[in-house]
Amino acid sequence: KMIPISEVEEIIKSSIKEVIEDNKFISLDKVFIGKDSEFESIDIVQIIGLIEEKLEYKGYEGYDLLEKTFENDKLTFNDLSILIQEY
Repeated sequence: KMIPISEVEEIIKSSIKEVIEDNKFISLDKVFIGKDSEFESIDIVQIIGLIEEKLEYKGYEGYDLLEKTFENDKLTFNDLSILIQEY
């Protein structure tokens, strides 16, 4: 079954809030990975891990987002949500 994009976006937003202390200005248009990203590597890995956990909790299993994410040179959070939905 395909996960609704709105559900993916909520999972991403809640994961960001748990990892990034100053998250008031983070929008889904912000670059997550790539040369324009403002995120530390450890934060990126933690966010991806949390997203995977939340997906599994909701019954969507078998996502290896770390590998899938880094197959791309650049991703915004919007790109990431589409990637997850299509995965």
